[in-house]
Amino acid sequence: MANMLKKIKKGQRKKPSTLPVDVAHSWLDQDGFHFFGPGKPPTTEEYEEMTRAYREKIRNSPLWTDMVRQFGKKKAEELLLECKVKPG
Repeated sequence: MANMLKKIKKGQRKKPSTLPVDVAHSWLDQDGFHFFGPGKPPTTEEYEEMTRAYREKIRNSPLWTDMVRQFGKKKAEELLLECKVKPG
């Protein structure tokens, strides 16, 4: 392997791919977590799946226990339905 590398001229070596620093941005404000990056936008089905996963994470977190304690199970379920992943 070392002999192969010696044969390759310095300028011909493959450079590692790196993304420019300003390609992706994320921030948190009163509306929630926002992300901007390269690629195609998610489909409606992908948003629905992300929302389902987001709600499941909330249900399995200490936040859910606090919500049920503070508001009761029925109101906590209603509040959970308001938690959505949506296009910004």
